[in-house]
Amino acid sequence: MSTEKQSFMDKVLEKVDVIAGPMTRFGQIPFVRAIVNGMVAALPVTMVGSIFLVVYLFCSDGGLTQHALIPFLKPWAADLALVNSLSMGIMAIYIIIAFGAEYAEIKGFNKTTGAVGAFFAFMLLNYNSVGQLAKTGASAFESTYWGGAGLITAMIAGAIAINIIDFCYKKNIVIKLPDSVPPAISDSFSAIIPYFFITIVCWGIRTLAGINIPSAVGEILMPLIGNADNVFVYSFQQFMSALLWICGLHGDNITGAVTNVFLNQWLAENNAAFMAHTAVKDLPYVWTPNLCRLSQWVSSCWPILVYMFMSSKKLPHLKPLGLICLPPAVFCIIEPIMFGLPVVMNGFLLIPFILTHTLTAALTYWLTKIGFVGKMYMSLPWATPSPILGYLSAGGSIGGFVVVFINFAIGMVIFYPFWKAYEKAEVAKLNTEE
Repeated sequence: MSTEKQSFMDKVLEKVDVIAGPMTRFGQIPFVRAIVNGMVAALPVTMVGSIFLVVYLFCSDGGLTQHALIPFLKPWAADLALVNSLSMGIMAIYIIIAFGAEYAEIKGFNKTTGAVGAFFAFMLLNYNSVGQLAKTGASAFESTYWGGAGLITAMIAGAIAINIIDFCYKKNIVIKLPDSVPPAISDSFSAIIPYFFITIVCWGIRTLAGINIPSAVGEILMPLIGNADNVFVYSFQQFMSALLWICGLHGDNITGAVTNVFLNQWLAENNAAFMAHTAVKDLPYVWTPNLCRLSQWVSSCWPILVYMFMSSKKLPHLKPLGLICLPPAVFCIIEPIMFGLPVVMNGFLLIPFILTHTLTAALTYWLTKIGFVGKMYMSLPWATPSPILGYLSAGGSIGGFVVVFINFAIGMVIFYPFWKAYEKAEVAKLNTEE
């Protein structure tokens, strides 16, 4: 038995190891993996829609300025906005298809069967009748729950569909055709019975029982969800994300599996409110998916990168590493720094990393709440450089641009003493090796 006294840092890292296992297992739950992968797969559609929305803002009166900045595109402004409506406006459709395919692959059966089955379940859970267009009398599906408001329904529909199909396949409750039949036809026939059970369950819930899941879930969760959009819950989420990252886990993906379904809905509602001519300061939600991009990495990884260059004379290996990390870091791609320095499991940088994430998150939320930073209503690519993202995602917010550099300065101050201690330890280690 070792009698060597454990250092404080050894004790901290020991505690980190305790929580690393359960968090890793949580991220590997098939349902959670499928949700995350499905949202990532559907992200390009909403990004493209946001690009068209940006163009719309430049070519429409009242977009970024009172008069269109690109007047020759003004006649097509409404058509450009349509692309946004057909992307962010119906994001639940894209997510349920991608989610069904990803979940089916994890379960081990045909992705197309899973995607179609999940989408079918989603439609069954949304409708018990077909609406009538008032002017023409034509039949139409209402798209109220095809956007952010339908993401919870999409998750429930995917869970029901994929698990029913998986159960039927494992118990051989399927129509089997001879091996000589082409696989595409065979897969179609084998899905008939599982799809029948999906219909019974989902049609029974929505039509026979009369349960409107989006409305019911909203009534249950809205007291909690409504209260979740506050500085305390947001700061705690950023704290947990930083803690997981320092353990070597993807903190954004793990906490995002819980929060993204609500954040995407809130962003969609902000978007809809803006398109209905609500002022940016009066949009309903502060916490949106990209709000963290104005604080988390600019207050941690950006200062670390600066200090890497500043310490390169004493620690020569940091300069080439910094040059490699610099271009990705501009676009908030931080894995090279996190795993290259490394920051992960680094006892010297653990405290400032978590501290900067939490404090700058609280500050950014408060500045957005009081109107210094514009509330976000556009889904820009997550890799957009933070100052540009802060400015554009709120339709031209100077505060969204400035707050990035405020958070960067805070990070420089907080990291300084910890970095000097790290530098001293690394120099001593280098001298010992020489």
